[in-house]
Amino acid sequence: MTLRMTNDHITFLQRVASELVASNKGILAADESVGTIDKRFQANAIENNEENRRQYRTALLSNPALATYVSGVILHEETVQQLDNSNSKLVDVLINNKVHPGCKVDKGLVPLTSGLPGEQVTSGLDGLPERCRAAKKAGCTFTKWRAALQVEGGDDDRGLVRPSAQCVDAMANTLARYAAISQTEGLVPIVEPEVLMDGDHSAEAAARANEVVLSALFAAMHVHGVVMEGALLKCSMVTPGKSRGGGGVEHTDLVASLTVRTLMRTVPPAMPGVVFLSGGQTDDDAARNLQAVRKCAVDARSPWKLTFSFGRALHNAALAAWASKYLSGDVAGAIEAAHGALSQRAAACAGS
Repeated sequence: MTLRMTNDHITFLQRVASELVASNKGILAADESVGTIDKRFQANAIENNEENRRQYRTALLSNPALATYVSGVILHEETVQQLDNSNSKLVDVLINNKVHPGCKVDKGLVPLTSGLPGEQVTSGLDGLPERCRAAKKAGCTFTKWRAALQVEGGDDDRGLVRPSAQCVDAMANTLARYAAISQTEGLVPIVEPEVLMDGDHSAEAAARANEVVLSALFAAMHVHGVVMEGALLKCSMVTPGKSRGGGGVEHTDLVASLTVRTLMRTVPPAMPGVVFLSGGQTDDDAARNLQAVRKCAVDARSPWKLTFSFGRALHNAALAAWASKYLSGDVAGAIEAAHGALSQRAAACAGS
C-alpha cells in the first residue's frame, strides 16, 4: 500500500521528524490521562480538577528556556484546548517558543480477547482521522499512539510466553494503521510499543521481546505504506524486570548494549530517530542509562538520532516544586519553581 501524499507533504513530515530529534534536545511527555495525573497530584496533596491541571500544565509549558532542551511536547487532548493565565492557547505558547506541539490520539488500552489473560490492545482507530484533523487545526505537528506489552518467559532455552503472537499482531497492525492515518493528515506519527518492565524477566528476555515486537511493527508499517523518514519510534530501553531489581549503576552497561543491539537488528535506517520512554526507571536511572545508550550507539555507528521522550522522569521534580508553592497560594512562585526544576532535569537528560 502506498499513501497518497505530495512531495511537499512528505517533505514537511521529514522536516518535523528531524527537528523533533535535534541534537541535545528531546521530547517532553505531558499527555497523562486524568487518572494518571490524579495519582501524581495525590502524592503532592493537589486536588485533581480541571483548573489545577491547567495551572500545572501552564507552569510546565510556559518555561521560556524550554526550547533549549525540548524540541516537542506530547499533550493530552484536554491541554490542546486549554489557555494559560494570560488567555493564550497553550499550543500557541509552545509554537511561539519554537517547540513543536503534539497530541496523544489513542483512546487507551482495552482487553485483547484473542490473546492471553491480561493482554491488551489500544483502542481509538474509529474517528482517528477526525481527531488528527482537529489536532492539526489546533496547531499540532505530530501525534503519538501507545501500545503496552508484557514479558514472560524468554530466559535460557524457554521461548517467550508473553507477548503472545496474537498480541504482537494486534499491536503491529493497529500502530501501523494509526501511523498511516496520521501521516495522511499531515502529522508525524510517534509509534510507541512499550515493552513493560513489570515482572521478573531477565534483560535478555526483554531484548528478545523487544526484537519480536519491533520486527513485527516495522513489517506492518511497510505494508501500510508508512513513510519511515517522516515517523519516529518511541520505545523502552532494554532492562531486566522490576522484580529482578534492574535499576542501579551496575546494570547501565548491560542496558546500553542490549538496547543498541535490539535497535540495530530491527529499526529501519531510514527512520530519523528513536526516542526512549523512561517506563518504570527512576529519574536518575533513566538519565544515566540514556547517556550510556547514546555512547554505545555512537560506538556501533547507529544511523539514528537517539534522545528522550520522558514524562515522569522529566517532570517529577517540577511537580513537587510547583505543588509546594501552589498550595500556599503563590501561583507566580509555583510557576517559577517549576521552570527551574524542569530545566535542570531536561538539561541532565539532554546531556547538557
